[in-house]
Amino acid sequence: MAAHTTDAELGRVLLTHRGIQWIIGTKDDPYALLLRCASDDPHELGSLIRQRGPLYLSSAEAWVTAHHDIGAAALDASALDPRPTPADTASTDDPHRRRMPWEIPTLREILPVEAAFRPLGRADYERLLPLADPVLGTAALCERQETVRGIHSEVVAAAGGEPDLLHDIAHRAAVRVVATLLEVPDEAEFARLCRAATGTLDATLCPPHLRDAPGLLSSVGALRDLTAARVTAGAGIAGRLREALASAGETDEAAVAVGTLLAVPGVELSANLVANAVAALLATPDQWTSLVEQPELAEAAVEETLRHSPPVRLQPLFATADVELAGVTVPAGAQVVVAIEAANRDPEIYPDAWRFDVSRFAGSGSVAAPLGLRGTPDLALIAPLVRLQAVSALQVIATELPQLRPVGTAPARLRSPMTRGHLRFPVIAR
Repeated sequence: MAAHTTDAELGRVLLTHRGIQWIIGTKDDPYALLLRCASDDPHELGSLIRQRGPLYLSSAEAWVTAHHDIGAAALDASALDPRPTPADTASTDDPHRRRMPWEIPTLREILPVEAAFRPLGRADYERLLPLADPVLGTAALCERQETVRGIHSEVVAAAGGEPDLLHDIAHRAAVRVVATLLEVPDEAEFARLCRAATGTLDATLCPPHLRDAPGLLSSVGALRDLTAARVTAGAGIAGRLREALASAGETDEAAVAVGTLLAVPGVELSANLVANAVAALLATPDQWTSLVEQPELAEAAVEETLRHSPPVRLQPLFATADVELAGVTVPAGAQVVVAIEAANRDPEIYPDAWRFDVSRFAGSGSVAAPLGLRGTPDLALIAPLVRLQAVSALQVIATELPQLRPVGTAPARLRSPMTRGHLRFPVIAR
């Protein structure tokens, strides 16, 4: 929360922004409805977005696409940045100036969580991506496989017979993996901060409740400070990252910016990917049976989850210059949103797109890569670790909990248009 913002002002602005989202949704604009989480079936809304054409201007003031090829082009466009452009950021007027009643601060101004965990622009992360690869890339993380698998085995063994799969297994393991890699001295405090930071990505699109907002911002800031301390100390993977970037002339701040992504949003995305994968597998018993009988299918199951139920379901982008997309000139300063989950269900790209099918990525045929984690360079930096954790988790769960089954429903968190993460996921494990 901005230093000059009172709780009363914060609450007023959050409520106003939420009210605007609801008002816009009354126009039956599918993206506006998806943004306000107004439907129990977001897949139907994604289909309606695709029916609007390759790229349509939503009443929520964003150009939106649910077409796979157009989404891929948008995610690859150097002129489309996941961080708001200067033309789209809040006014830098004197913070002590009294606002007029009709002046509403932007969500980014009143709750600057994005600036805390994503301080750099697209070009910066693109420059850092290959430099960090010797530390965070897929090949580099191979040496961590046994450590990660061991952590998942310990967490699953301690989960009991009726755990909450999200909190007691997926999130707990994700926290422990990152804490181990960063050599965090106080894992319990790190876990508390990660829990409090849940919803950070969603808060960039949808205003959280007032009761959650201050804690969300403070926890993200604390996780950044913790990462900075590990970088300065040269500890664990943070120290290796510092050395790799410094050898290319980068500062410690660059290492902190990359390292912070491991905790924010890395922990939440890892936990959500595991929960989404297990939910999809259990909803299609034949697929769960296939994984239990062949745990080596875990990698294909993760890939299919990234297509069918990705942990990042909407990706907002901001034009730093005029950009041509689907025959439309999107002006500088405009917002483009890729409806990733809907684009990953584009029937023109994936036959039987609505079905969760592990064999889709298990064969030798060529299948279009799903949009998502690798779509923007900041998420691409943490994608290998998120994938590694999910593959390890599925292998362990399928091997050690073959009788796993859900109990009741696994509701989604409120106000989570970007991740639609589970609120809880009760299961019977044995």
